[in-house]
Amino acid sequence: MKRTGFGRAAAIAGIAAIAGGVVAAPTATAAPASVTVAPGSEIAVVQEKTADGRVMASKCTVGFIAVRPDGRRVAMTAGHCGKAGQDVGVPAPGRPNTLQRVGVVAQSSNPPTRIDPETGSAGPADPLAPDWAVVDLQRGTPTAASRGPVQPTRVGVARVGDRVCQQGVTSGWKCGKVRAASATQIHTDIGARQGDSGGPLVRLSDGAALGLTSAGNRDDEPGAGPRVTIYWSIKDALARAGGLKLATAGTPAPGSLVSAPEQSRVYYTLAGTVGRS
Repeated sequence: MKRTGFGRAAAIAGIAAIAGGVVAAPTATAAPASVTVAPGSEIAVVQEKTADGRVMASKCTVGFIAVRPDGRRVAMTAGHCGKAGQDVGVPAPGRPNTLQRVGVVAQSSNPPTRIDPETGSAGPADPLAPDWAVVDLQRGTPTAASRGPVQPTRVGVARVGDRVCQQGVTSGWKCGKVRAASATQIHTDIGARQGDSGGPLVRLSDGAALGLTSAGNRDDEPGAGPRVTIYWSIKDALARAGGLKLATAGTPAPGSLVSAPEQSRVYYTLAGTVGRS
């Protein structure tokens, strides 16, 4: 069975990647647009910058919003989406192929990748390697603890048989069952696609936040075999990141606080100035 990381650029023993297209973008000079960063929303991690002012970025999904001990909010996503120090943007409303810079990757497990010699796909070199990242958001970036059907109530522990749902910027809201679970990883029978990496997995019965989309087999690829998606435990990720706390539905989200595989890579214009909170 071929598995894919839904947002990174590499494939592991059996794990294939999901890549996107390349689009040329014009120079943008308009004022920054206000975009709310929330579970299931789209982000792009800048991988390369070109001489003409464009950037090539990896499209991923925000998993959850978390809170640092000092009260600053951050975004959680997959570690394979980017390395510490890389800029993070969101699509600027009304401005095609333009990213609005919203922050920077502050911490990332960024698991090693390898190229499958048979398929040429990129994926995780170690299927058990941690796969989580924390994005520090620029001061003033609006955040929300919940968005659409993703209404996290608390941090949970997955159990085999749980009815669960994931949210991805490409696949949207999709549900299924937990097929296997450990202290760090969760396997479901839900399919996913490029761009879904880092997205949230929640339990239907109580809204518990369970994991971040990491890898699996593409459900849009003929002959991929049974659908399976792998997630990294959000409980483990929060602990590894320094004891972050999950921002839950109903928790105030003041905008003043600040967030296979194979990456989906697209050329964008990067608008706005670099600001660090």
